[in-house]
Amino acid sequence: MLKPSRKKVEEVLRMSERELLEYLREIDNSIQVTDSIQIMAFEHGVKALYYHKDSTKPYKTRVFLKDVENSD
Repeated sequence: MLKPSRKKVEEVLRMSERELLEYLREIDNSIQVTDSIQIMAFEHGVKALYYHKDSTKPYKTRVFLKDVENSD
């Protein structure tokens, strides 16, 4: 089975929440089946918080930021 290629940040930021969740599960081998991911959109990007089952503290955080210089 081939590992999916990483996408550019611009592509990730255009994904719907469902697409982003699927993408993160495909590319990150540290995620367990029982883990959950919370997606938080904000003005300059997206933050993904990874949680183990029944945990209230994320064990991992990923942030995708758009190019702030080119933003309106």
